[in-house]
Amino acid sequence: MSKDYHLVLVSSGAVAAGRSLSSGKVYSDNSLLAMLGSAEIVTVWQKALGFHGLSAGQILVTYRDIDDQVEGGRLRKIIELAISNDVIPIINENDVLSDIELARLSYGGDNDGLAAKIAVTIQAKHLLLLTNVDGLLDGNNQVIKRLDEKYYDEARKISTGKSELGRGGMVTKLDGAILARNNRIDAIIGNSSANYHDLIDGKCGTHFV
Repeated sequence: MSKDYHLVLVSSGAVAAGRSLSSGKVYSDNSLLAMLGSAEIVTVWQKALGFHGLSAGQILVTYRDIDDQVEGGRLRKIIELAISNDVIPIINENDVLSDIELARLSYGGDNDGLAAKIAVTIQAKHLLLLTNVDGLLDGNNQVIKRLDEKYYDEARKISTGKSELGRGGMVTKLDGAILARNNRIDAIIGNSSANYHDLIDGKCGTHFV
């Protein structure tokens, strides 16, 4: 990671990771899967980042934590404390304790919206919403390189579908990017395998203007 940037990660997958660790056992409550998978998610990130000499730690939040005037301020301070000590925050929804977060599983709740809210909370300069395609696609499956606000509604109409493991899809990334852009944060949707300098510099991905 470049010294020019401070990284905050918002990562989903606790329930999916828990399912992979359940040895085929079926649980009636996704809270149990989230309990099983939560540590696995952060461990994978810590190992991957540690390979590059970077430290990371987990912060579990709910939307209520962000919206609360007291807890929202404390959340911002904790993130700032981590950054100032060169610890990368790995933020995830607290699926175990929040029925609201778990309920989102049934209708496509997302970490894209959480990432956008975190970006607004800490007044981030950039929001990168990463996926397995090269950006927001038009009706001809071509990447829309720049999306002006007057075309947001049209883009939402063509942005359908969900990933197999993630909760949301391109619609949630679109909404998250719009929220960030409305708060004067540079928002980009791009491929997780792309060079982040190229994403930020506008050489690839979809940039919201």
